[in-house]
Amino acid sequence: MFRFRGKDLFSVEDFWQYAYSQLDGMAETIAEFLVARALGIKKAENVNYWTAYDMAYRNKRIEVKATSYVHPWNKEISKIRTFSIAPTNNSYWENQDAEQKLSRQSEVYVFCLNTNKDIGKRNALAVDDWVFYVVPTFVIDGYCKENPAQRKISLNVVKRLAKEEVSYDRLQKAVDEAIVLSDSYYIGK
Repeated sequence: MFRFRGKDLFSVEDFWQYAYSQLDGMAETIAEFLVARALGIKKAENVNYWTAYDMAYRNKRIEVKATSYVHPWNKEISKIRTFSIAPTNNSYWENQDAEQKLSRQSEVYVFCLNTNKDIGKRNALAVDDWVFYVVPTFVIDGYCKENPAQRKISLNVVKRLAKEEVSYDRLQKAVDEAIVLSDSYYIGK
């Protein structure tokens, strides 16, 4: 409860209804929530916006990127152009040398796409509308070997790099498989 002079004024739920009742514009946050729940994560330990990755799962760092065709601010279907894969310097989070080489901070990326293209039926809560592409970070780094600082990747490239497109019910298995691939890759290096 929000309190003033010892009395309850309004609840956190009241605040959430005020600030976050328009879910259509929150694709990134909803996607992170869906991924976390698929992986059995009740609350990610790093839910603020200034972390090097979005969540930890099986001692691996997971980065979640999301987009959709329909947005509340647009009266037309959006073209899906790119996802951000910008390398970062993790010295802010881990108190390392500021001159540290830029790199992608996760072992696995989960690219989330809300496939709904019907503006009249916008519903960010329709989990059936979401598809997921799981890609080990070493695969992205391999794709970007000519340009390691590459900041964006297209949906078409994500589709090629991902083993498959998965629905929500297969997401955990796809992430588990990507972790095994990632572990095998780094053990073999």
